[in-house]
Amino acid sequence: MTKVAQLGKLVSRWFTLLVIIWAEFNYFVPKTSAWVVPNTSYLLGIILFGMGLTLRGEDFARIVKRPVPVILGTVAHYVIMPLIAWVLCLIFHLQGATAAGVILVGSCPSGTSSSVMAYLAGGDVALDVSIETLSTIIAPVALPGLLLLYAGQYVTIPTQSLFLSTIEIVIVPIVLGVVVHSIFGKHIDKITEALPLVSQFVWLRSRIPVFKNYSFT
Repeated sequence: MTKVAQLGKLVSRWFTLLVIIWAEFNYFVPKTSAWVVPNTSYLLGIILFGMGLTLRGEDFARIVKRPVPVILGTVAHYVIMPLIAWVLCLIFHLQGATAAGVILVGSCPSGTSSSVMAYLAGGDVALDVSIETLSTIIAPVALPGLLLLYAGQYVTIPTQSLFLSTIEIVIVPIVLGVVVHSIFGKHIDKITEALPLVSQFVWLRSRIPVFKNYSFT
């Protein structure tokens, strides 16, 4: 398991470059990831289930104990990233579903890769995990709201179905992960070292296709 953890750290260090290489490869050979499109929701569920497995009671308690930095971090996350995505759409003159897809990616809650990056950068991992937790909890409201604000000019936003899909794809897997971790405890801790590597591999696969789980029209 130690070797798996070391491989996960190595992949994390070069993750941005790997994403660019993988995206370029799929641009020229799109069939490579074509099978992912109908299975994107399941792959995202795997990532978030893994996130739930890593959460502990103190991660939720920390939100209450240190509310100001956690809330500020979450607000910054949901302000800066969607705004940058929207600005990129203006700069590159993106329209329609393409613009909505870019804004959707920018509006998604934090994931397990964020805590890995914080760890490698020597940041406050505990704070990062708390921000991930809070941003994910409010995602069913924040995600449709941000898309309506930024992407509503490009496409019609199905806010109700998006709200329900976010609960199904994001909240339910995390809750299941937390429950499994609460039941099996130390047994789960033995496999959490491999979760960053699993999450990053699945992330590469799931983020390349356009988000076709949502009907932007």
